[in-house]
Amino acid sequence: MGLAGGEVTVTALTHRGAVRPANEDAVVMGALTIASANMTLPVRCVLPVSEPVILAVADGLGGHAAGEIASEHAVHRMAEMSPRLASPDDVDVLLKNIDEEIKDHATQHAEFSGMGTTVAGMLLNADGNFWFNVGDSRTYRLEGTRLRQLSQDDSPPLPPSEDGKPVTTNFITQSLGGSGATAMVPHVGRDHEPDPGTWLMCSDGLSDLVALEDMERIIAEAGSDEAAVHALWQAAMEASGRDNISILLARRI
Repeated sequence: MGLAGGEVTVTALTHRGAVRPANEDAVVMGALTIASANMTLPVRCVLPVSEPVILAVADGLGGHAAGEIASEHAVHRMAEMSPRLASPDDVDVLLKNIDEEIKDHATQHAEFSGMGTTVAGMLLNADGNFWFNVGDSRTYRLEGTRLRQLSQDDSPPLPPSEDGKPVTTNFITQSLGGSGATAMVPHVGRDHEPDPGTWLMCSDGLSDLVALEDMERIIAEAGSDEAAVHALWQAAMEASGRDNISILLARRI
């Protein structure tokens, strides 16, 4: 079926991990949002693309409560605006508005000073497939058995790994609400590959702990999207689970 219609199958899981007391991540799938959840099994939904569909993960920053509020606000606003997002410019404007709203909330409530959230996702509509991100949450396109990162990390370059394990940092250069006086500039681009398309979106609770080639192997060996998402979550938990973990696996057909 052509871009004008079709549907997208989305499999999602979000969990606090093995260490953190709460889950400050949130996810959005069209009009659906999941926030502050502690899922041990993924959910699967099928959404028509007869109107625009936004899919994203958000990783809240700023400590317990503050990060939760920022990520939940971001996904609720994206869900609210999803049917009206006709272009990548619309996504850019929406993310800038969310940034201002989170900053305003922090200004009015001193205990939430510095709150923010990353975001990474896809907009699927009649004109094509568009990726976007702010911060270090990621969107990958699945090409055969390989994952190709579409999003652009807002983090400083890292030294090469000496032991083969992923090298990570907790420092990011911008987020929604948490960039201070610096102007927040979203990354938004078109996925030029033709449909059907498959994308993996995740918070750094997965990508920091599980090497890219291991993620590729897990997806390739899984018998279903539910099995793949569950196995990715298990791999992050086995690699310490030191952060909240959110995963979306989406297939547009």
